[in-house]
Amino acid sequence: MLSDFRKSSLFIIILAAAIIPAAVILSGCISEREESAGFTAGESLKGTGDEGKNESDVISAATTIAPLAGLISAVGKDRVRVAVIVPPGAEPHAYEPSPSQMKEIADADIYIMNGAGLEFWMEKALLVNEDMLVVDSSRGVELLNEDGKHTDPHIWMSLENAAIQVENICNALIQFDRKNAEYYRQNKDSFLEDMRALDRELKQTFAAKKNRTFIVYHPAWSYFARDYGLVQVPIMEEEKEPGPKYLAGLIDMARENNISVIFVDPQFNPKSAEVIAREMNARIVVLDPLAEDYLQNMRHTGEEISKSLK
Repeated sequence: MLSDFRKSSLFIIILAAAIIPAAVILSGCISEREESAGFTAGESLKGTGDEGKNESDVISAATTIAPLAGLISAVGKDRVRVAVIVPPGAEPHAYEPSPSQMKEIADADIYIMNGAGLEFWMEKALLVNEDMLVVDSSRGVELLNEDGKHTDPHIWMSLENAAIQVENICNALIQFDRKNAEYYRQNKDSFLEDMRALDRELKQTFAAKKNRTFIVYHPAWSYFARDYGLVQVPIMEEEKEPGPKYLAGLIDMARENNISVIFVDPQFNPKSAEVIAREMNARIVVLDPLAEDYLQNMRHTGEEISKSLK
């Protein structure tokens, strides 16, 4: 473990030394210097991150949500064991770790955060493991605001953003386990190529669409909409159930734009979505922003949203 990393502060965030533009990552134009510069020990860390490790060691990583675990596994493969703190079906905005999950954090070598304000409980959780290497995977991501006040934390719902997260994850694993740096880089490069291919497919698909507006219950797809020139219209108003006036306007807008699908995520009870669906004779379609198989879920999301745009 990282016995030389203990500090008196609550936790140490390993920051990216160079912000990697998303478009550059997805286009494949990234230099070897940029690849290796993502995390720096600086003056806050005493060790290199891999003291005492040998070829048989497996990194014990903890992370917040399943899709981020999928990204970590894509880079670390069999050299990383990942524990997910927010369980399936739970809503990460309001979730706090249970005692058993606090134990998983206490036993972890490294914690890879989503960042962007998702882990509001992180300071308290890290009291149980001050030696742990902590990584903010959102470093370098251009953040959006959900309502002009709060940062939208659903950064992984963008292939461009996730490419930056993958780079940060790779750099973090190398920081901890330098002996296997090339292994992590090769896995990362292979996964980024798959991401680039899917991004090209989705751009081609949505470029042909005239109607670009889709309705969601909870606005989890803001970054996806941004990437492909779409308009996401949420039913929830500032994370709350909508009022009658807002609902009436939303129904009128849906009829004018011939929208017949409302997307809901399984972490919420979509009562308002069902009311609107009945009024506009629309279908409810479930999209899960927290699915673990990242590429499959992004492809599925693209297919469903594309089919809804008439």
